[in-house]
Amino acid sequence: MSFEAKQRAILSSLADILIPAGNGFPSASDAGVSQEGLDQVLAVRPDLVDGLKQLLAYAEGHDASEVVLNLKTNEPMLYGVLTEFVPGAYFLNEEVRARLGYHGQTPRPIDSHPDYLEDGLLQSVIDRGPIYRPTPRQKPR
Repeated sequence: MSFEAKQRAILSSLADILIPAGNGFPSASDAGVSQEGLDQVLAVRPDLVDGLKQLLAYAEGHDASEVVLNLKTNEPMLYGVLTEFVPGAYFLNEEVRARLGYHGQTPRPIDSHPDYLEDGLLQSVIDRGPIYRPTPRQKPR
């Protein structure tokens, strides 16, 4: 699962096309997408390794913006790998999450008062009371 510095540089340039810096947020490369982000994502999604290596081989020696445009049209599978990987790695960055105000999943207690009783939607059913048709009894065998 190791990626060489050259591959990481290609990935960084492709990632910056998808997520450039702006509005106080870092670019994908500034957020470490091709460095620690790559390692973190591949630790939980090793199935992306082959697709990423194909993508980087396809992009080698070409302009990143042209590659992304060509991928979208001519190589949708590789484009899918890129667009799945880059945001995933980007949002693992602590600075990005802090700027978004996302502090991760936290436990929240479940409200013991059922909210479906508040709007009166079930009141007619409650007022009616239980109704049913008895089932016929079967004879023992």
